[in-house]
Amino acid sequence: MITIIGGGPIGGYSAALLSKHNDVTIYEEKKEVGLPIQCTGILSDTINKIIPIKKDFVANKIYSARIYAPNKRFIEINLKKPNIIIYRNKFDQHLCDKATKNGAKIFYSHRFIKKNEVLDMNTRKKKRINHDAIIGADGPLSKVSQVYGLGKRKYLKGVQALIKKKNDNTVDFYPYIGTYAWAVPESQDVLRVGVAAEKNTMKTFKDFSKMYKGKVLGWQGGLIPIHNPRLQTSKKNIYLIGDAAAQIKNTTGGGLIPGLMAVEELRESIDEHKDYEKLWRKRIGKNLWTHYVVRKMMNKFNEKDWNKLVSIFNKKSMKNILAKESRDEPIKILTKVLLRNSSILMFLKKLF
Repeated sequence: MITIIGGGPIGGYSAALLSKHNDVTIYEEKKEVGLPIQCTGILSDTINKIIPIKKDFVANKIYSARIYAPNKRFIEINLKKPNIIIYRNKFDQHLCDKATKNGAKIFYSHRFIKKNEVLDMNTRKKKRINHDAIIGADGPLSKVSQVYGLGKRKYLKGVQALIKKKNDNTVDFYPYIGTYAWAVPESQDVLRVGVAAEKNTMKTFKDFSKMYKGKVLGWQGGLIPIHNPRLQTSKKNIYLIGDAAAQIKNTTGGGLIPGLMAVEELRESIDEHKDYEKLWRKRIGKNLWTHYVVRKMMNKFNEKDWNKLVSIFNKKSMKNILAKESRDEPIKILTKVLLRNSSILMFLKKLF
């Protein structure tokens, strides 16, 4: 018997895979799947290698991006494969539907409160849960992690607004504002504009959003865990996955694709009695470590450094690399970049 805490996309996908050979129950604190939305919802084409994206999930497809420097110059990239903007509520519901189709049970409005116990938030009654394994897919403030002694995660605070504004269907990314900031087209009339930062997030957002004035259609917010390669993600029959395990790309805050990949390794770990830590780290650990190191370096950049970096990448050969390679494979990007332009190595001194 497997208990999953958290019914988001990571918990849902975990249940969909594991329920083929196990008795699986999900406990989800929210009243329904996918709401409130706490994600920009932009994915590289890598997602189709894991879960083919149905047309119903697609809000938009993006074929170009701009990465800005403080001096307002930017790199414009024409993507060889489009980025996909998804409706997270529909995507999340699809994964939970797959889980229930395979036999998993889902209880909404149930909060995990302590070892072997959940609270029914409607009746306010406590329920004892029995399990052979427990999976924490309960986000950056994972109660499972805290209760079972796997520690707390550090995180960024993110805020995003849906803004009615005509646009050219191109993503704008600002890696120097807050920790990073973005304007992602949901359509040619609506932008998802947001900022992630360790502190003063709302003030930073207010200043940043002046560049994208328009009617605010809605607000979204949430915490973005910071990946640390030294974090422990399992103990005996306790497993953390996705945001709860901080399986996040620190350069962009993207966690859905690495989280889904980790789920597939967790399925193998449980069904075939293998070491979960070794499996997920072998598959995505090096790439997440690369994002970790690059972000650590970038956190020490000044305006001159950012301007120089954007200038270097504005060369045709460098833009071609960014256009062809997925940000989910940063090692491949860095290898090709260094072969093209070794001057990038000058930024490594920021690590020391």
